[in-house]
Amino acid sequence: MINFKKGGEGKMKKAISVILSLLLIGMFMTALVGCGADIKAENEKLKAENINLKSDSDKLKIEVQKLKEEIQKAAEKESVITSLTAENETLKKQLDDLKSQLTKKKK
Repeated sequence: MINFKKGGEGKMKKAISVILSLLLIGMFMTALVGCGADIKAENEKLKAENINLKSDSDKLKIEVQKLKEEIQKAAEKESVITSLTAENETLKKQLDDLKSQLTKKKK
């Protein structure tokens, strides 16, 4: 067997530990750098998609506002139609009454 001087075995273990740590750190950094480009590209894609979604959201908000205005106008028109229908019915009754009076006078 090899006879190490006192403390030699500890230094060897420490050196191997340092080498393995550096190797592990190197592998991690390589993986991180390699994935960085993909992550950055996907991040840019997501940013563009986010901008598009915000734009679509703004367009939809405008469309909702226009639809609310159209509903309000339709409600106002419906109110006018209801009023005119009631007035028409009143005029029809008055006309019928006048016709009735004329018929009575002719007899």
